[in-house]
Amino acid sequence: MNEETKNEYLPLFRKYRPQSFKDVIGQDFTVKALSNAIKLNKIANAYLFCGPRGTGKTSSARIFAKSLNCINGPTTEPCQKCQSCQDVTNASGLDVIEIDAATNRGIDDAKELINKVQYAPMNGKYKIFIIDEVHMLSKEAFNALLKTFEEPPKNVIFILATTEPHKVIETIVSRCQRFDFRRITIDDIVKRLREISDIEKINITDDALYSIAKNVSGGMRDSLALLDQASILGIEKQITKETIEDLIGKLTFDVLFNLTDTILKGDIEASIKEVEKIYEKGSDPRNFVENYIEFLRNIILILSSKNEDEVSNLTLISKENIQKIKENALFEQKKLIKILDKVIDFYKEIKTATNPYIWAELMIINISNIDILSVEAQVQIPKNIQAVQKVQIAPVQPKVEIKKEEIKQPEIKKEVEIAAKPAIEQKIEPEIKVEKEPEPIEAKPIEAEPIQTEQTVQVSGDPSKIWTEILNKVESIPAKFFYSGVGKLINIENNKIILGFVNQNALTQAKSDNKYNPLLKAIKLILGENGGIEFVTITDKTKIIDTKINVKISNPAPKPEYHAPQTTTNTVEEKPFVEKEENNRPEIKEENEPQTPKQDLSHYTRTTREMLETYNGRVIE
Repeated sequence: MNEETKNEYLPLFRKYRPQSFKDVIGQDFTVKALSNAIKLNKIANAYLFCGPRGTGKTSSARIFAKSLNCINGPTTEPCQKCQSCQDVTNASGLDVIEIDAATNRGIDDAKELINKVQYAPMNGKYKIFIIDEVHMLSKEAFNALLKTFEEPPKNVIFILATTEPHKVIETIVSRCQRFDFRRITIDDIVKRLREISDIEKINITDDALYSIAKNVSGGMRDSLALLDQASILGIEKQITKETIEDLIGKLTFDVLFNLTDTILKGDIEASIKEVEKIYEKGSDPRNFVENYIEFLRNIILILSSKNEDEVSNLTLISKENIQKIKENALFEQKKLIKILDKVIDFYKEIKTATNPYIWAELMIINISNIDILSVEAQVQIPKNIQAVQKVQIAPVQPKVEIKKEEIKQPEIKKEVEIAAKPAIEQKIEPEIKVEKEPEPIEAKPIEAEPIQTEQTVQVSGDPSKIWTEILNKVESIPAKFFYSGVGKLINIENNKIILGFVNQNALTQAKSDNKYNPLLKAIKLILGENGGIEFVTITDKTKIIDTKINVKISNPAPKPEYHAPQTTTNTVEEKPFVEKEENNRPEIKEENEPQTPKQDLSHYTRTTREMLETYNGRVIE
């Protein structure tokens, strides 16, 4: 080796690349399986190595090839000195061929590979093809290699490596022995980094190594690259955790602690200023929010844990800072969980926003008012829902009316006429105190059914009229015409509208947001907050309620909303759901627009007739 080669600089991830199975970190199961295959001489024709980047897939493939073709092999401990071992180490030679599938992905490349398979090995016992990022091969190339993978020539082995095994076609996977490489644990990475740091004489603290290991997503190659980059900064002084955080753009504990303190105090102006300081240090909104999510997670863990040593290892926060968090009275676990939920919601928008800075500031304003928002959410009462309370009813005789009496309460006067009826539900406004109860009338007592206490609005009456009221409340004209024409009313039960559609295409359109949301809003206006929708597919056995519907598309004066009959007003006789005669087909009338004569559609099929009746000559999206 000449002087120039000795002084040649090699990145740490290349210099300390594993050369034998004992050097592979964190893949004990795979190493054991491949070693046993060599010892038992059970070598398969094809192997599939899959897993995250930097976990040792290609390195393990090279070590396996080196072990098979070593002059002393097959052996689990290659000599590293023979011609075959040197060829694999230097990525040269004719017996072990590495192919990059990203640049050799077509059918012609597959044919060339098949031609190379026919040649016998030169120096070693096996001819081995290592195909890296194999998922990049085209479907045609995969299919061309199928037969070769299943029955390759004698002493030919394929080793496929990929980070996305789901993109490899199943017919290839089924012909391979699959080994999944796991992410390397933080402790294993730190242990290896400490060994290399001592060899290379890199002055770095253990906290800094933990910070590197935690920010590389379990990849040894990424951790070595980051250590190599940090080693440049450790010439004059020791590399600390803060140095690594500055290097990777991670925000320090003190910065995020001060920001959280101002947010919990509700000081929006101070919080915005803290965010501006973060931007001045070079952090962008996406990176800032990612760091803040992790910081909030760490605080919640600290507040919920009693073991400082354990939580310090989980969060990589020093014991002094853990004590600082616990001593701050503003740091409440429930409040921080609410803030974390809001930050995660905003992060979804910040990732794709064209101006993430605005979204980040809106996030800060929102979470600074977390107490106000939570209080408003608690006092809000849903509209169109009347509370139902139990009242004591004196025994009454059927068909006996009680005279009207005035019920008094602060600033509210209401007259209530109660029609006596056996087994009736009495619904009154919430928190109405009756100062004077009506005197009981002597009559034979009867047993009344228990009164429901659920907050519901029971609907009775002609379903055709109810459905018409709902359609006229739909604000979207396309949605109004779609449901009135394509949708068939099946039933109205338990405050739920059941609509039927003739095919799956119509059902899919009905569930789209631009049609579903306006209809649901109209249903809640008429039936209350408990109102709902159910879509079904119409079959030959489905009974349809034929309705004559007058749908208006102009903007007339608003009609009074339909409300469920209450016992505090005159009783309304309930009408059962009655299906109308077949000849009463749904009609759609538009104001100030003459009707056109219907076409003769009798020669079409049922489905075609319904679609033509719906869309022919009408306004659609």
